[in-house]
Amino acid sequence: MPVKYTCKNCGSELYKFEKVGQDFYGVRTPSEIKSIYGGKCPRCGHELQVPSLAEIKITLKKRAISG
Repeated sequence: MPVKYTCKNCGSELYKFEKVGQDFYGVRTPSEIKSIYGGKCPRCGHELQVPSLAEIKITLKKRAISG
């Protein structure tokens, strides 16, 4: 299941972790993503913040049923 960080203001994708072994560090934390971009979205300039638990969305990918 991919982990995706997006800007709350413009929806721009800031980081996407798709699979184990993608990079040496593993899944980055919201604080790391914020520091990578200097605290601002590179697309709209909105200040990046660490999300609260209520702001985190979990969606499941539907699987195709073979039959």
